[in-house]
Amino acid sequence: MASLVTWLDISADEQKRMRELASLFTLRDSRDELGLGLLRDSIADALFPGTSTLHTRARYLLFVPWCFQHAARAKPEQRWRRLDDTERSIISPLRSSADPRGLLGERAGTALKNLPSSSYWSMLQRYGILSHPATRAEALTASMPTRTVDDDGQTTVSSIWSAPAMPEGFPESIPEGFALTHDEATWLRDRILEHAPGSLLAHLVQQRPDEDSAAPWTDPAAGAAPERAARVHRQAEDFSAVMHGAQLLYNLLLATEAHRLDVGDESRVVQYRDQLDTWARELTPRAREWQLSDLFHVLRDEHGSAPTVVPSTRDFITRWTTLLQSTDLQTLVDDESARTLIRQRERVAKGAKARLGSQRRLATWGGASGSARLTYRWGTVRGILADIHDGLQRA
Repeated sequence: MASLVTWLDISADEQKRMRELASLFTLRDSRDELGLGLLRDSIADALFPGTSTLHTRARYLLFVPWCFQHAARAKPEQRWRRLDDTERSIISPLRSSADPRGLLGERAGTALKNLPSSSYWSMLQRYGILSHPATRAEALTASMPTRTVDDDGQTTVSSIWSAPAMPEGFPESIPEGFALTHDEATWLRDRILEHAPGSLLAHLVQQRPDEDSAAPWTDPAAGAAPERAARVHRQAEDFSAVMHGAQLLYNLLLATEAHRLDVGDESRVVQYRDQLDTWARELTPRAREWQLSDLFHVLRDEHGSAPTVVPSTRDFITRWTTLLQSTDLQTLVDDESARTLIRQRERVAKGAKARLGSQRRLATWGGASGSARLTYRWGTVRGILADIHDGLQRA
């Protein structure tokens, strides 16, 4: 058992990435069919540092430290079992709370495989809730507060966790469920302001976003961000708009070939032609002139280094943007060079799993593969922010 735990600790970042990918593949329209995922995630990290598609509710950022502190009270040889049991035990009281949306384990119950600590570990480290980088084993060992007395007789209490005090009755009783108290919400807001200054997330933790906004660029609060965050915001919007045309053309090619092979409905062809026509009419002059080098420059400023993008992805994006700037957008849908570029990109990105040219794979196509516009975890982030703002409004 010890070796298994060690492996899990060492591979936490890799596991997080794979769980995110798995969660995206359960959402048909969020699939990364054209291999844009690494760049998309780099933009999302610049907009909303520390966030993940795995996150559901803000109060998990407190539940996890409390679970570790509770487990640390057990005898050393019992702590791992106590931690596992504690993380699973909060499912029942949270399910019975007034607002159980976002409950991890809603369906699986105590058979939940990915525990909250695994899902939220990187965010806990990013915002200093875990006071310094550590594996789960190291954090569990250091979860009990330690008292030190200096030469002047002053007592200092320290812990690896920087979090509000665990409430009485936890984990058996969680009467407030996912609802943050005012003090908890203030504390989380301050962590974000301290550890992600200048980001769009830091701006939005002070200015509440619209709960119905579909993307950051449709949200009034996000649109009023200060210049540093606004630079990233503009690049994110333009990249999303530009690449949405490629996503739609890819789905049009799938629909056309599926219909030709008699494994798809013609209505899909009409649907994607209409969507491409709308995209061509609504693409702004700024987005049409967008350059990948400008995005790299902004992300380098935010991350301290250029994003990781393989040469084939860089080449595909550059060739696509060149087409947009040299071709009438109203005729792009039937432009053979554009269609060839999309076909080539699918073969590079998907390899043997490419659908175009495979009747068998086209027969299982659901009608939409990564056709939705990139919004950079907006739905997830908006929910986390709503929890914090709701808490700030509480007495």
